Amino acid sequence: MRVNIGPVLVSQRKKRGITQQQLADFIGVSKGAVSKWETGQSYPDISLLPALASYFDLRIDDLMDYEPQLSAKEIQNIYRSLKKSFTTEPGDKVLTTMRSFVRRYYACYPFLQQMGMLLLNHFDLFPGKDMQDKTAKYVSEAQQLFIRVRKNSDDTELKLRARNMEAYSLLLLNKPTEVQALLGKTTPEYIPAENLIASAYQMQGKTEQAQAVYQSAMYQASSVGMSYFTNYLALLTEDSGKFAATYQRGRAYADVFALASLNPAVYLNFLLSAMMGFAHQQNADEVFAVLTDYTDTLADTKFPLVLHGDAYFDKIDSWLDHLDIGSETPRNSEMVEQQLVGIVLNDPTLAPFRDDERWSSLADKLKEINQNAHE
Repeated sequence: MRVNIGPVLVSQRKKRGITQQQLADFIGVSKGAVSKWETGQSYPDISLLPALASYFDLRIDDLMDYEPQLSAKEIQNIYRSLKKSFTTEPGDKVLTTMRSFVRRYYACYPFLQQMGMLLLNHFDLFPGKDMQDKTAKYVSEAQQLFIRVRKNSDDTELKLRARNMEAYSLLLLNKPTEVQALLGKTTPEYIPAENLIASAYQMQGKTEQAQAVYQSAMYQASSVGMSYFTNYLALLTEDSGKFAATYQRGRAYADVFALASLNPAVYLNFLLSAMMGFAHQQNADEVFAVLTDYTDTLADTKFPLVLHGDAYFDKIDSWLDHLDIGSETPRNSEMVEQQLVGIVLNDPTLAPFRDDERWSSLADKLKEINQNAHE
């Protein structure tokens, strides 16, 4: 919270030709106290604010130069700092810090949106009896932040994102009927704004900006599309034919957009979904084919994860910088890496395949990746 009362006092005092002593005499404090206020060494007692504001004919908010809003960069920095804190501080301390920020910037809706996202991305790290208890506590807390943003923000796009994340929270809370009440029951008609934005740039003769809009749209859509394949696979485990076809199409899709290097997290999640599905179908050959790809991709992935372009997506840097939390991933990359390794080594779904001779070398490689992540 930016409270800049010192510079305001100096400016107002000099504007009116008033000395520190004169101001001190009026308020009933020492000249040294006024000096400390002006240099930022201390703040006036709250009971003195009305008198100070009246003396300079100001509102208290103007006297304090209070700004309840944060810039996009400030929001990014706070999110980044809190995310990093999970590696050095216990979850309850991070939670206390986050909540103090929320109270301080309760009228900054883009910030509340990101704190809701922080809760959803890390609720498993906060204190609680078990995962069910943590979900009930912290996902509900995130949901309330999204509701506040949806109901109070004047930003149409932000309200839409808040609504969608509110719906996601409801899913995590096992409230499907409420999700449908909020979003509807059929796929909504999609009129992409990026086409209109790019066309506007093109009409202005700004070809490069138009290209950048289309690139960022395709870049984002490629990751969303990959998540569709991931989630759809989970619905097809009892239909081996459709499952295999969907996996092959998902692999081809990932290859076209080079997702293994551009956004390895979404690609690894897709492979994980495929691996678990083939395991459910007891298809050992496919399990190990996918596991090999998974292990190789994980070994080639550089952590911490940062979104980036390539030779094709060469005009998206500015767009990445303007994302809510910049080009970094929402969750701490070290934790993501450990979880991606741990789920393969420990998930009971893969237990029947751990006696297979093909398992040992792949497991050793994953353990090496995990060990390197801790160094």
